[in-house]
Amino acid sequence: MTSRNGGEREQKLLAYLRGDLTGEEAKQLGEELADDEEYAERLERLLLGEEQGTDGGPEAAPGLSEARQRAIVRRGKWKNRLTASFYAFAIPCLAGVLLLLVNGWVGKLMYDDLFRVARDMVNFTQPGVSVGSSGSQVGLLYGSIDMELREQVGREAKNAGRFRSTNVLWNVSARPEWTGGVREQKLFFRYPLSSGEPEEDTAYLRTPAWTTLEKLPEGTVSQLAISFDSFLTYDQYVKLVSRHIISDSQETVWFAVDTGVELKQADEGLGNLLLGPGDVWGFAERALDYGTAPIQVNGESERRMAAFMGEMKYLTEQKSLARDIGSALLPGGDPHIEERYRYLQEKGVRIYGAVLTGPTKELLRLKEEKAITAAFVGKIDWWNWDRPAASGTQKSW
Repeated sequence: MTSRNGGEREQKLLAYLRGDLTGEEAKQLGEELADDEEYAERLERLLLGEEQGTDGGPEAAPGLSEARQRAIVRRGKWKNRLTASFYAFAIPCLAGVLLLLVNGWVGKLMYDDLFRVARDMVNFTQPGVSVGSSGSQVGLLYGSIDMELREQVGREAKNAGRFRSTNVLWNVSARPEWTGGVREQKLFFRYPLSSGEPEEDTAYLRTPAWTTLEKLPEGTVSQLAISFDSFLTYDQYVKLVSRHIISDSQETVWFAVDTGVELKQADEGLGNLLLGPGDVWGFAERALDYGTAPIQVNGESERRMAAFMGEMKYLTEQKSLARDIGSALLPGGDPHIEERYRYLQEKGVRIYGAVLTGPTKELLRLKEEKAITAAFVGKIDWWNWDRPAASGTQKSW
């Protein structure tokens, strides 16, 4: 404000105090006082006699009542205080709303990756186990996913526990919570020896399983993990099993796949290399995403393998997250995703074992297959191969 404008404003105040302003001029001055706290304080000091005006001070204002003068000043001061309070309240509220929006938006993006990686890591490292229903709390500041773990025995998928993953910002942790606190591991696979090396007698890895299946009564269903003396393609596997069991009498729920990391362990001179959950790597074909087009029960092996390789490629893009999730499922923690993916690209998807389930006596037919080098019986249940017309569950809460 220039000194000239300042002088004019000062003269207007003094004229106001003397009562020389018209009604319109007084109204305009009131608005200026409401918008300018310093200007209003100047008027208040003149009214209180703390300062003298240029022409004699507040005693020269007979036309304006003291109550009216103070009301105008108070209105100006309160308007400024309310304005300041509004901004003091509105700015934090706006910041809070923006934070909530960012929390939800980024949290949703993180949820998609966290859920998919967790589902893949369970599918690839836990033979016979798949992910069922899930619940979630989406957020960047804090998020959680609670997934049901299922294990198929016969036609029924039984609860095997929960898999919980949480994130605080970008720090992710996960842990399985098996039913009863522990998971009894019975499904193991024997990694085949390199070609050219003599195969040793592995009857001791097969006989107990066949004996168990022989003693189990008709009217039961079982899980069975089998291993082969060489690597097979998907079509070769289907042809081999079909020689003994028709497809309607069994269901293959998981495949053990050679990813190169197993070969390193075999080269260390460990003899018969038996791999269990967390050490073996593979996939459940029904847990893969094939898009909207349905897939045949036996056939379209290229689509099945492409879907598996697609998920492996995705995990390489999420290797940090895969490592965080994998630390809860693998003994060593590091899943070596990139190394496995490069090996699969070079060698292709080669199967050396599978988990089957079905009527016990049907699975026993595989005893005649000479290519099977190891067999392990998993869970056993009463006959459920024929699906009931109606079924369900009822929770206690």
